[in-house]
Amino acid sequence: MAKKNERAARHAIIVDMNDFLMDYAASKLGPKKDLAQQVSAAAKTDLTGLDDLFKDNGVGRRTKYVDLAAGFLRDQADADGEDTEHDFTAASEALAKEALAYLDSHAKDFDRWEEA
Repeated sequence: MAKKNERAARHAIIVDMNDFLMDYAASKLGPKKDLAQQVSAAAKTDLTGLDDLFKDNGVGRRTKYVDLAAGFLRDQADADGEDTEHDFTAASEALAKEALAYLDSHAKDFDRWEEA
């Protein structure tokens, strides 16, 4: 049962990360057709491709993606606040890459703001 809950929580944070990223992308680039595909294509080989896309020196990538992943991982590890940021750097980058792969394969789901 715990594994199922962990998978559900991981899926939820991946969706949240992508929602935050897409809101940020729409604010930086304007709401446009196929924005999710544009975002996922920019970061396909490297997450820093988001920096070039947003022209924000990495602010969006860090605050709307990697930092959310790190916070989730800290919560999952039941961190007591004494762990430092570098303890979760590799794992948060890996989770961000996983979230980007999810965005790539579910891009239409994240372009739903177009309907509003």
